[in-house]
Amino acid sequence: MKNVVILAMSLLFSTQVLAEVRVLEWDDLRPESERNQPLMPANPHGGVPFGPEEELMGGADPWIQSTGPVVPELNGQEVRLPGFIVPLEGDETKVTEFLLVPYFGACVHVPPPPTNQLVYVKYEQGIPLDIIWDAIWVTGTLHTTSFSVEEFSAGYTLQATLATPYDEG
Repeated sequence: MKNVVILAMSLLFSTQVLAEVRVLEWDDLRPESERNQPLMPANPHGGVPFGPEEELMGGADPWIQSTGPVVPELNGQEVRLPGFIVPLEGDETKVTEFLLVPYFGACVHVPPPPTNQLVYVKYEQGIPLDIIWDAIWVTGTLHTTSFSVEEFSAGYTLQATLATPYDEG
């Protein structure tokens, strides 16, 4: 009976905590003034980078990450955001540091999203390796502190307290 009471109390507590968490969509990470603008210019080569002659003629390099301003009001808020994982750190069983990105494959085979569409996440508990290719929900404290790794920069950091498989709810 004691275990049932403890379980019921912890479910009630987690429901109350989640009720105070702001559920975000990726567009919420962009300033309102930019939400009607496209995230990146269209690549005229359909995914193939410009050739050397176009670079000499002043064509923009579509593989360079664009910057995007963050939303200062989000700093320090408890949020829940869905996305996909680009693993950065972990061990043979779990990933503890990763980039949360809005779509599968971001930062891998395509130009990276703007900086305000990348979130650097630290999650001490870790996400099991067998689910890192699936969409997830991440809950935690969001900060407008940038983070850079190799050629990618994230406009936000998030100290995660919970990560769960994605569902529509």
